[in-house]
Amino acid sequence: MVRIILIYSVINIVIQCDVISRSSYCDIKYVFNGQLGVKIADCKNRGLQFVPQDLPRDINVLDISSNQLKSIDSSSLINYTHLQELNGLYNLAVLDMSHNLLDLSHAYSPELFLPIQHLTKLDIRSNMPQPENYNKQFDYPGHAFGVLRELTFLGIDMMPVPIFGSGISQMKYLRKLYFESCYLVRLSNKTFQKFSSSLEELYLKNCRLNFVKTEDDALSPFPHLRVLDLFGTFMHLSRALLLLHPYRYRNMTTINVGHVSDLTIDSDDFPYALTITSDIMKNLKSICIENLDLSQNGIVDYKHGSLFSFDHPECLKHLSLKGNRLILAHINNHEEIDSFFRKALRLQSLDYSYNVVNFFIENSMTSDSNFKISGGSHLTVHSSKINNLTYLDISYTNTTVTMIFMELRLETFISAGTRYSLGWNELNRFQETNLKKIVWKDATLNEGIDTYGNRLFMKCQSVKSLDISKNSIWHFSDDLFKPMPNLSNLYLTNNFLQSIPEQLNTHTNIKVLDVRKNLLTTINSLIRNWADQMHEIHGMTLYLDGNAFMCNCDNLDFIRWIHTTKVDLDSRSYQCQLSNGSVTDTLIAYNSFTELFSDCKSNMWLTFASTLLSTCVTISFLLLLYSKRWKIAFSIYGLIQRTIEKKVRKTYQYDVYMSYEGEIVIWIKNVLAPKFEDEWGLTMCIKDRDFLIGESLLDTEAECIKNSRYIIFLITPEFKLSRDCLFELDRAKYETVTKNLDKIIVITKDILVTDIPHEFSYIWNYAYVVQWPKEEEDLNDTWRRLKMLLTVQNKQVAQ
Repeated sequence: MVRIILIYSVINIVIQCDVISRSSYCDIKYVFNGQLGVKIADCKNRGLQFVPQDLPRDINVLDISSNQLKSIDSSSLINYTHLQELNGLYNLAVLDMSHNLLDLSHAYSPELFLPIQHLTKLDIRSNMPQPENYNKQFDYPGHAFGVLRELTFLGIDMMPVPIFGSGISQMKYLRKLYFESCYLVRLSNKTFQKFSSSLEELYLKNCRLNFVKTEDDALSPFPHLRVLDLFGTFMHLSRALLLLHPYRYRNMTTINVGHVSDLTIDSDDFPYALTITSDIMKNLKSICIENLDLSQNGIVDYKHGSLFSFDHPECLKHLSLKGNRLILAHINNHEEIDSFFRKALRLQSLDYSYNVVNFFIENSMTSDSNFKISGGSHLTVHSSKINNLTYLDISYTNTTVTMIFMELRLETFISAGTRYSLGWNELNRFQETNLKKIVWKDATLNEGIDTYGNRLFMKCQSVKSLDISKNSIWHFSDDLFKPMPNLSNLYLTNNFLQSIPEQLNTHTNIKVLDVRKNLLTTINSLIRNWADQMHEIHGMTLYLDGNAFMCNCDNLDFIRWIHTTKVDLDSRSYQCQLSNGSVTDTLIAYNSFTELFSDCKSNMWLTFASTLLSTCVTISFLLLLYSKRWKIAFSIYGLIQRTIEKKVRKTYQYDVYMSYEGEIVIWIKNVLAPKFEDEWGLTMCIKDRDFLIGESLLDTEAECIKNSRYIIFLITPEFKLSRDCLFELDRAKYETVTKNLDKIIVITKDILVTDIPHEFSYIWNYAYVVQWPKEEEDLNDTWRRLKMLLTVQNKQVAQ
């Protein structure tokens, strides 16, 4: 990252000052003090709203005073690695210098923030290096921070034993306090004592290098706290919940104590395999909390009157129990959890994913045999008819006990990593008019498709987004997606599909289709046309990466489509396999179309001939035979057959026709021809060498161009005088349009591109330009480019 040292003092060291250049915004000056030179970018009074990015990278001083900048982030200064001084920030409101290498141990001078004392947001997180001594106190000087009296947001690193100076209390408007790069080892009652009581949000996340010892009243300085986020700070869940003592019987927006327990701090006193008791919950249960995260804390069970015994369950909107080892409902606590879900009227999302346990109940608590699951049991949870639960995630919940929620109005249902039967059972309980998003990944859904067909999605009429990735699906039953007329986003990644299902052609709302990492070799014309239509109607994104595409004669239209369609693709360059087994990508194939697929023309003509003779010609032939017009029938048949054979079997007398003028013929014979003919095995038509005496020159030229695969115009200063130029250009264009000529190549030698005769504008849409280098070391690249452009019938030039 960029090392930037901010110095806000004015240095009067001017001995000599020379303006050496001017950028689009600023004057660049040198200031000398003896032998020492300082490079200054003077950007004063330029009306700037952002830091200029086109300044010399080695500037030492940047003066942006008297401008209109409101904020600066670290990325805006990342180019200026030698910057030592930054002036003119008095009215700056936001300064983001996070994720750099600012060691604040040396930068906290009393004057540090004086020039920017009107800041409302200061973010200097992720700058401090990991300390070597975790017992050493670190002083956060109050005299430096005390001038930031308008600050409402502070992001800073947390050292092992922090000591905050008394000047910190001057930040009376501070509302949000973020700590990052956290090396904390102890959170005491005195840690935050100097902070203003106005704080509303505290984020102390990912302090995981040490076990953080805590004191119960460490958060007492913040009586108005609404958001507490301790995610990933290893202090153990039981200790984290004790910190909530100052907020008993209060209202809070968010409490995130996810992953505060970990195997690395497992002990007899703080076990990772934790059973929740009423004593552990005594603070949390009394708080009216909207968003609660208890994920990844090793919870294996809970006692009666603990985990779901909230005084105000109606306050909860979002609850996460993800990544524990917990059975949410079983016989011993069924009534308690049933009561909780009846009262949690505002609960919108429940994340119960990644709870991997193996618990079996012999006697299920429901008599509904339609939802029996082989090898396990289930419990029915009755939620209120007026509940607001719209998001349910039961992914990778490997348990023999399943919960069936009643009366749900879900909008998002996630059931990944479990057998499809679990999700199938839950789906049958949902009100089909509410469900908008289903994630059914890694759920052996291929078996469900074989068993139920389109009945699998019969409750999904309102679904707009469906993710059925990682399900080993290799085919779709007919009309599988028919029950989902509103489908707009479809994710089919990591399956075994060999083609995109054509049944999608009837769906007109698709905006996103993800078929990455399947076994597609192509996309047929029906789906391509449908995708183009969808893009015209409402825009469409198509993800294709990671398939087994083929770059062969059968896929030419698909290769062209990739580079011409307006559909938003995740790439224009997908790996594909050539007919000879080698691997390339579709971009190279498209740019080397003629070279790679030169033999496809004859194949296409043979197919066309076969089709024509087996349909139209055969029909005409039979009709004529039926009318007893024998001679006419056989004459027409023979004529068409000879015409097709002539077209199919067309061969070229020459590979390259060379057009040039003047004495350059010596260079052609000594340099170009040996390379083309002797080394690359091409045949050339050179008029001074190959034209016969006595024949019409123009006729000979026309015939040679017609019988050549390529025409090369060698343009030198002498070419401007050529009388044959227009004729050759006209013939070249004609033969290209009639498909007889594969490529027009223009080589410029000893002439600027701007001096090429304007008559060449007639062929620029068909031509490839190669500028012959003056330097010997550049010749290899030029020959290589010519190799790529030149091929012969059914054979590419040796590489």
